[in-house]
Amino acid sequence: MKKMDTHIRIAGIITTITCFLLMSCGCTEQNKTSTQETLQTILEKAAVIESVSYEIDTAFIQNETVRQRMTLNIWQKTPYLKEEVNSTSENMTISQIIIKRPDGLYHYDNISQTYQLDPQTIIFQPSTTEMVQNLLHNQTLTIVGTENISDKPTTIIQYHPNQGGNSTTVKIWIWDEKGVPLQEQYISNNEGTSITINSIYSNYSFEDIPESTFSVE
Repeated sequence: MKKMDTHIRIAGIITTITCFLLMSCGCTEQNKTSTQETLQTILEKAAVIESVSYEIDTAFIQNETVRQRMTLNIWQKTPYLKEEVNSTSENMTISQIIIKRPDGLYHYDNISQTYQLDPQTIIFQPSTTEMVQNLLHNQTLTIVGTENISDKPTTIIQYHPNQGGNSTTVKIWIWDEKGVPLQEQYISNNEGTSITINSIYSNYSFEDIPESTFSVE
């Protein structure tokens, strides 16, 4: 029970950080330079993607120790979104399946082996359109460089969420061709505690996803 409590607490921290980053987007003003307009052109490629699937591998590191690893498999087809989440901490793994449909949010109940409508369910990763809107309209972004990741040219952007005095930096490697992230790093230092969240985005496919993928029957 103690290990389960620790796992849930760490998962809660990750979810809280994710939600805070989205909510904190409104705390700063966008930098409207010509460079930012070029970035806007890149990001807007992601906003018009109608169908995409990909994987995110995330490591949650506290004071240089890996506390949790999480793998998300994501299928997105407007207006649907499906996430399969596998989270491992202290040799314990928790799996979840979440589906977002126009009629609400569902999670898969392993006991009844059915999907349950649950408005309290948390989406771990926003849609590409939501990501673009948050970056374009709500953050002061700085382009800090470029880099090729697996032969894919990326533009590296960085911003500092307003977190009540915490020293926090978020860096994202945006794939120039598609406008989606290939890598992300969150670093926060507060009162002697260092938190780093490293995420790798891979296995992108832009093929049409059948609607049966999002069925809750």
